[in-house]
Amino acid sequence: MIDMVAVNREIERGRAELAASSEGILGIAQRQRIWVAMNDPDDPEASYRHRTYLKIACVRHVQHYWDRTFPSNSGVEEMLVLTQALIDRKADPKRAEKQAYEFFDHIMAHTDVTPDLEPAIGVADAASKTVFSACCRNPDYDTAEDEDDDDELLPDALEPSYSCASAAAGGMNWQPAEELDIEARRAFWTWYLDVAIPWALTT
Repeated sequence: MIDMVAVNREIERGRAELAASSEGILGIAQRQRIWVAMNDPDDPEASYRHRTYLKIACVRHVQHYWDRTFPSNSGVEEMLVLTQALIDRKADPKRAEKQAYEFFDHIMAHTDVTPDLEPAIGVADAASKTVFSACCRNPDYDTAEDEDDDDELLPDALEPSYSCASAAAGGMNWQPAEELDIEARRAFWTWYLDVAIPWALTT
């Protein structure tokens, strides 16, 4: 059984961190504490589903950046459909991982990434990483190692919700605030805490 008292406590801590951040940041360390609290120790499969659905919700929330920038490319939607197939055990993890890698690699190889394209690229990164994580049915996939700063992770290790928040803001945490939409980033994380997590836990 999930300890909802612990989940709600960590969500409140997340709200406090976000409120105290002048840059609208919810750091990975606090997100990891929330993910740990979301785990059901008696049901690893449910824990896996909840965390995977949370990632899907994040990509869906910012998918419009991709659809607006690349209207003829259904790649992000295909990644989300593939993720659902993995959840339902209707896709082969090895083939899915290869497909996700090829999707994002093709985008990076054939796109001149200018600042106006960065939000869409962030969505694509999050969608492909969501597939990667869904290939591993380990509820501790995102919490095996303690992390303090999203920006200390290598590009190929960025967590999907961070990529989605960066898409909303128009850039990553390390970039100067004047180059970003700080309130859009804050709005994303507020939605994450207030809407996405409760939804994922009931899906």
